[in-house]
Amino acid sequence: MTIEKERGKVIGILVLIASIIALMCLASAVRAKTEADTKRNMFYVQIINYTIPGIKETNFDEETMAENNFSIGKEILSIFGINISNPEELLGKELSCLDGSGYSRIVADNTEDITDVDKFVLDNRDISKKPEDQSSSNISQQDLKVYNPSLKKTLDTSKPEILIYHTHTSESYRPAASESLDPSKSVVAVGDELSKELQDDYGISVIHDKTVHDVENYNKAYTKSGQTVDKYLSKYKDFKMIIDLHRDSVEDRKLVTAKINGETVAKFMFVMARKNPHYDKNIALVNSLVGISQKYFPGLCSDIYYYDYGTNYFNQAKSNNAFLVEVGSDCNDLTEAKATTKYLARVIAEYLNGKR
Repeated sequence: MTIEKERGKVIGILVLIASIIALMCLASAVRAKTEADTKRNMFYVQIINYTIPGIKETNFDEETMAENNFSIGKEILSIFGINISNPEELLGKELSCLDGSGYSRIVADNTEDITDVDKFVLDNRDISKKPEDQSSSNISQQDLKVYNPSLKKTLDTSKPEILIYHTHTSESYRPAASESLDPSKSVVAVGDELSKELQDDYGISVIHDKTVHDVENYNKAYTKSGQTVDKYLSKYKDFKMIIDLHRDSVEDRKLVTAKINGETVAKFMFVMARKNPHYDKNIALVNSLVGISQKYFPGLCSDIYYYDYGTNYFNQAKSNNAFLVEVGSDCNDLTEAKATTKYLARVIAEYLNGKR
């Protein structure tokens, strides 16, 4: 009888676990369908990966899922109200001294807390809270100069200096859905704005390619965008910068939004593939851009996120001057992401047209 009871308990636990997994799969599927984003429904994919390794090897390997931030662990933790993407919230629950009263915050018009670029700096390495009375916080009370007319040169469209393209062309911003084929609502609109800033304000010739790469087969998006890059390299040989412009997927606006010169803007971040054979040249370029950004607009750049290989090295093996940049996230408004481009354009112009 005891054995039967124990067996019944085991079966009950297994049924409970299976039920939870089924419910989470259903919830994930509904959410993906609602957002017209089935390519990001990764719960099922990861269950298969963990239980049938052979499937992982043939279909969904690490590179395929490189930029997808879904994880089973994160979903389970969320059931208990734990958000690992927001360390400030997690620490605040455990340490009353970090409940938000000991450091300065800026509140946006929409009542959400937003990071001031000079008062709160958060990157992948640490959390640094700077009180109001420190001298560095006074930078936010000054007008940070955005445009530098001394960097402007005569525009020469015969030899484009920068190629901007979008591997995940349908990535979009609020108030649109997270994915949209309308170029006026997606990262394409941000690319248009950045191109305009670079050409009109600094005389830097830009090719902005708007080819959609991520609709027919999301997992092959980098292969398709790589073909686009090859087409331009065949014609122009190389560029001073090859920019794959994306947006991130982050739930917490505070991590990806800043206030600078009284304007709410999206932060930007670089993503690099370390095993790429051109990495030393690529990262030297990106480090220079990060340094320039920190000099003129402290905290606006969220630093650099690294992968070993990424997907096809994120096409960074095609040139010494290739990199991926994410402007804001799907929780940002399009106006915030577009506002960032004048600062990013200034950083790029300092590197290309300034004295180094």
